[in-house]
Amino acid sequence: MKLNTMAAVMNFVSRMESASSALYLTCAERYPPLKGKFLSLATENQKFEKMVQQKYFGVITDAIEATFSFELLDTDDYNLEVVLPENATLPEVLRRALEIESTIIAFYLKAAEVSTGLMADMPRAFRKIAETRKERCLALEALARIMQETP
Repeated sequence: MKLNTMAAVMNFVSRMESASSALYLTCAERYPPLKGKFLSLATENQKFEKMVQQKYFGVITDAIEATFSFELLDTDDYNLEVVLPENATLPEVLRRALEIESTIIAFYLKAAEVSTGLMADMPRAFRKIAETRKERCLALEALARIMQETP
């Protein structure tokens, strides 16, 4: 589905953040030793959604909404596979989480790119979320390495 307005982008951000948050909540239940880490990631997802909403409502006007286009954004390019098999191992879950994070980062960077020049706050928020998620990936990769090294 092509995203043509900021309202459509907002709706997609909400669905994307909710889906990835649900994955982390499932992980928190399945892997008690890492519960705090996964709950933290789920909470951070909610903050990302709120940040985008606050920026949107702080700068948008009807005139901008009518002409603000995200024609280069297609939700089909950012599908998230958040359902985990019941028997998924922690290393498999971490790989899936990294795939999801990479997809979400790609979305936010593209959204920042196509919205640059139309309004300053939205691209800045999108890039900030992408950068935070890149840091998150580094932490997940480190955790995956530790899990591989642990007998």
